[in-house]
Amino acid sequence: MTKEPFFRLNQEPDALSGFSRTVAEIEWLLLVLMMFYLVVGHIEDDVKNLLLGGLCAFAAFVMLFHYANFFAQANVWKLALETWVMILLITWSVWHTGRQDSLLLNLYFLPIITSALALGKLTTLLEVLLIGACYVYLGYYGAPGDEVLSLSQSSVLLTWLFPMLLVGYITTMLSNDIYHAFSRIKTVAQTDELTHLNNRRAFMDLLEKQLQQARRGEHTFSVLLGDCDNLKIVNDQYGHEAGNLLLKSIADNFRHCLRGCDTAARYGGDEFTVLLPGTAAEGAELVAKRIKETLVASSFSYRGDTVTTDISIGIATYPQHGDTAEALLHHADAAMYVRKRESKNQVAVAAC
Repeated sequence: MTKEPFFRLNQEPDALSGFSRTVAEIEWLLLVLMMFYLVVGHIEDDVKNLLLGGLCAFAAFVMLFHYANFFAQANVWKLALETWVMILLITWSVWHTGRQDSLLLNLYFLPIITSALALGKLTTLLEVLLIGACYVYLGYYGAPGDEVLSLSQSSVLLTWLFPMLLVGYITTMLSNDIYHAFSRIKTVAQTDELTHLNNRRAFMDLLEKQLQQARRGEHTFSVLLGDCDNLKIVNDQYGHEAGNLLLKSIADNFRHCLRGCDTAARYGGDEFTVLLPGTAAEGAELVAKRIKETLVASSFSYRGDTVTTDISIGIATYPQHGDTAEALLHHADAAMYVRKRESKNQVAVAAC
């Protein structure tokens, strides 16, 4: 049985963008809460100026990370850095507003929840440990070492940290359940039910991504478009169950012949597509011939009869045969049908 891929939400561009927007809202909420505290709290003017300076610096940081072109694109390291800066700001504010007696201590929950949702268990645990270290430093700066490490003071620390550990753990578990549900939904949405290859939508998404990478790095890649030559005959002679077995046999053959970086998909009906990264037309032609030869040599038994098949394959290579997904598939399809009209079970490279 083929193991289903596990998709992490924080590896998906759309999900990352959503996380980034949420983190930005949390950061602005943090700023609003601290500004409100500056207004209503009983704080000395010199301390208020220090805190206001820290808030201005944090606001500039948020604007730089979320609105400057260089940092606008979301990624995991950026989200992690933002949560660490949030912890730094909160610690700075707590230091100047009563340390362990500060009313702002509960703001530590914001980066913990953010990390648990977007970054996972390990990062969340590291942040809880950092917050614990900050709490110890806030309470025992300048105190003798035996007091800091005493049993009673350790109990106080653990009692204070326990709610954060609990919130981080529960939030992480909930986010993992969401990840698994998302993984299952995405697998079903991107997989052909019969062959368990990628479906047409998933293949087109991968092809567009490959085009973007090739344009940036000036790389080449090839696309194969194959059409089963005798599916209709098998369906008419043995029924659709035999036809389904034939399609599964073709899919298994693709898995056997391709590299780990290659991607095969059922494009629709009896058509299959293959994406070959970093492969020029000559290499793609060798792969296509290997697919054809192994498929012709393979067979399966159905109700006492031996069923064989063959396949016609067209090849298109970026950039010589097109610089868009539609152009590449059109040229591969045209090459396949030109050769198929001449003689089935052939491999053809698109004309330049």
